[in-house]
Amino acid sequence: MNSFAQSSSIQPAASGNGSSSQSIDIKIAYIDEEPCEIKEGETVLAFVRRHKDRKLIPTLCDAPNLDPFGSCRVCSVDIALVKNGPVKTQASCHTPVIANSYIYTSSERVQRLRKNIIELVLTDHYMTSDLSKCINCFRCVRACDEVQGQFVLSMAGRGFDSHIIKSSNQTFFESDCVSCGACAQACPTSAISDVFESKSIIAKEKTRTICTYCGVGCNLEVATVNGVIKSIQAPYNAEVNEGHTCLKGRYAFSFYNHEERLRTPLIKKDRQFVEATWDEAMTFIAEKLKDIKTKFGADSIAGISSARCTNEENYIMQKFIRTVIGTNNIDSCARVCHSPTALGMQRTFGTGAATNSVVDLKYTNAIMVIGTNPTEGHPVTGAKMKQFAMKGISIVIDPRRTELANYATYHLQLKPGTNVALLNMMLYYIMQEGLEDKNFIEART
Repeated sequence: MNSFAQSSSIQPAASGNGSSSQSIDIKIAYIDEEPCEIKEGETVLAFVRRHKDRKLIPTLCDAPNLDPFGSCRVCSVDIALVKNGPVKTQASCHTPVIANSYIYTSSERVQRLRKNIIELVLTDHYMTSDLSKCINCFRCVRACDEVQGQFVLSMAGRGFDSHIIKSSNQTFFESDCVSCGACAQACPTSAISDVFESKSIIAKEKTRTICTYCGVGCNLEVATVNGVIKSIQAPYNAEVNEGHTCLKGRYAFSFYNHEERLRTPLIKKDRQFVEATWDEAMTFIAEKLKDIKTKFGADSIAGISSARCTNEENYIMQKFIRTVIGTNNIDSCARVCHSPTALGMQRTFGTGAATNSVVDLKYTNAIMVIGTNPTEGHPVTGAKMKQFAMKGISIVIDPRRTELANYATYHLQLKPGTNVALLNMMLYYIMQEGLEDKNFIEART
């Protein structure tokens, strides 16, 4: 028994044969502050289910005929060792009950955690398959190979026994599938689809838009029914992504109507945020900015723009800060990661922007990728680079062994911070051997 645990002594009635009475120790713990008796060796989940509704604590990985495992964490509860003391969130299925502890089964924090866990579980289970509908057309296999370059799907067996398998005949979840959905979009029969059943939905309206998750700018075709998004496909005639998109672009559209998304502006009054109209919010902001500028000058104000906004929106933001406010204090989160490259490109090429396009991958013989992980940061462009790396000459310079490095012709796994030294060594060798393109340098750099 723990040092803080207590027990109750109960004196049973004396037996008729005159034997001496014994005290019985009853250990208790509190379920949502209600005292309940503990059985020896009982887990928190079993303890709560014995005294309360079985549905009070939800579970996924728990099963009556299996030992407690604690994999999914959906059964998490808050536990405090003393009343009103600090709580710790633990999986109830394998955590033993401690005497006199306080178990909170439905606190706001626990409910939010369970909800987030379920959302993450669903994220890993976007893809579905019903291969009884398969016609062995190989479109899904080719999409996985030629578009995403993941090589998850293949054909097993011969003749009438031919069938699609995932990796080594696994489920989508167990395989190396990244849920990009290229196979589902390619499948003509819905043998491979997704949890949204996007292949079977007849949309009333389809809207062409641009994905804002990263800087690739993939085109998306959004299908809606009565104003609700039902599915997203990647149009084949889009120059940027050519019928492909990543997991986020294709399936993570629930955020637009998420219950936690702000619907109106909020203004803090008496240390509390209260809803306001757009006119109230704009007036409030304008008055505050005018007051600060009058009292402290324009340079006391700064603006931070978002890398997820469009170029036009960012242009308006910097124009507002510079001309209306009258200060050059304008910044963007993109500067943190891109200022070194922007400065280097500005000095070398005269502009801090990219001087080539993704389509140039089709017209080059070699690529060199330095200090970036495109298959994670920009998955659609990363997939194209991976396809190139498997066929052409590619060099990856990175201390990490990224996914692209696994396909590269050469992976230069340098020590962190030695990028400049490595590049200087390459430049020195090029100049020493007279390999530089003098005409190109004079005309283009």
